[in-house]
Order: sequence, then structure tokens, then C-alpha cells
Amino acid sequence: MVTKLLSSFIFTFAILSLVAQEKFSFVFMADVHYHDKNGAPQAMDAAIDTINKLNPDFVMLGGDIIYDGLRRSEGETIEQVRLFQDKAVSIEAPIYYAIGNHDHFGLYNKEIEANHPLYGKRLYEKYFGSRYYSFDHEGWHFVVLDDMVVTDERKYIGRVDSLQLGWLKRDIEQISDTTPVVIMAHVPLITTLSQWYGGGTNRNHNRLAIENGDEVLKLFKNKNLRLILQGHIHYYEVLQILNQTTVISAPSFSGKWWMGKMNEMEEGFVRITVDEDNDIHTQYIDYEWDGE
Repeated sequence: MVTKLLSSFIFTFAILSLVAQEKFSFVFMADVHYHDKNGAPQAMDAAIDTINKLNPDFVMLGGDIIYDGLRRSEGETIEQVRLFQDKAVSIEAPIYYAIGNHDHFGLYNKEIEANHPLYGKRLYEKYFGSRYYSFDHEGWHFVVLDDMVVTDERKYIGRVDSLQLGWLKRDIEQISDTTPVVIMAHVPLITTLSQWYGGGTNRNHNRLAIENGDEVLKLFKNKNLRLILQGHIHYYEVLQILNQTTVISAPSFSGKWWMGKMNEMEEGFVRITVDEDNDIHTQYIDYEWDGE
């Protein structure tokens, strides 16, 4: 009898272990704001060491890669890009990037003309690649969007432009309705930030969240949209929508621009694990930089 019970326990444990087996994992981080001040190089070393120990399949970086391309000179901005890239080569997993507002060059620097070869989004395209694209991994479809539009007044607003919406429609038409889909963009499609700090009727404005999120989400009405990844607001939230879609706003990788906590959170990132049943598990990772 004891032998039968023991065998049954071992079999049950083996089945439960199989069900919970990891299919793949990745790191999601945003708002790196990299430069060589405020201990950022030492913090980045600690973060990279933590990421490599986790051994993710890949890393998704949701924008604001450098500290401030919006205001800096060409030389300062390119130096920040170079400093980041010198660090990023130590990350042992592939990195998928999205463009952030601080990765736009020269918008607030009136000495930079709009016809400058790196102006606006052109800096990002030169050093980091396509502003929107998709890729597949382990049966999941990942979509990366540029959800900012530059205005004639040299400002940015949160919006996915019509050209990109057309591309997105064509892209997801090519996948089955059951394929799990992930969206990554810098400016949030959905966030509770304004309500959490300002009350339930407090509105998001179009520099805090995108103004045409409804247009984007309607394209996924008959698709299996499982995960939305976003940054920008330096605010950590994990939302479950209709028991189908998880929305994650990443904690700021740099905290308050490498100067302590931001919205009550230390510097950090999120580890996301997908199990064999395609269930999503999230873990906030504080990479324990001591600020010295």
C-alpha cells in the first residue's frame, strides 16, 4: 500500500512538474536613459550581470535607451549611444528595441535643423534599426511599434500613425487567430497611472498614453492578444484584462534617471516566463544596485 501511494505521489509530481515546465523566458525593460553620470555605468554592470544569470531567450527594451537625445548636441547624443552600445554587447541574449521619446534627436534643441540627417527618428533608425517590425518565437508572434508622432511644433504625442496601422493590419492578417500575440511600444496603450495618483476620473493626456489606442486594439479584436508591454511612465503595473490580455508597464530601469526611486519603485525590470500551456508568469527584478 505504501509503495503504491509513493508511486502515485511520484507520478503526480512528475505530471505537475511537466505542466509547469518553462517554454521560454525573456526580460522586458524600459527607460534605461543611459549615460555616464550618477553611477549609471556601475548600475548597468549590476543589471547586466543579473540578466545574464537569468539566461533569458532574449531581451525586449521598450524605449528611452539613452538619457536625452531630445535636448543634447549631436556629439553628446552620439556619445550616449556609443556608451550604451559598449555596455549592451555584454548582454548574452539578443535584444529587440523600441523607440522612446528620448531617442528622438534634436526636437527640443532649436540649434538642430529639421533637415539634419539624424533629426527626430532618424537617429534611432541609424543606430538601432527599424522603428516597427515583428518576429516569432516558440509559436508566439511579437509586434514592436513606434507609437509617437512628431508635431510641426517639434513635440511628440502618443499615436500610431496611419502608415504603421496599415502595416500592422497586414502583419497580423498573416497569423492564425489562435496564435498568441505580444505588443511592445514605448508610450502606454492603457495605464492606471493618472487614476492611481489623481483619482478615478483623472484623464491620461496624449503624452502619457497614446490617443488612438482604440484603433490599435480593434485590429486585434479577433486575434489572441495575450500581452502588451509598455514603458515611458516610470510606473510599474500589471493589469489583467478580460482574463485574456496582460498589460505590463515596466518599472523604470533607471529609476528616477539614476537618482533614486521613481513612483515608489527602485531601478528594475521584469522577467516574463511562458510555460508549456502558454500561461504567462511575471516577476519584478530589483537588480540590487546600492547606488554607490
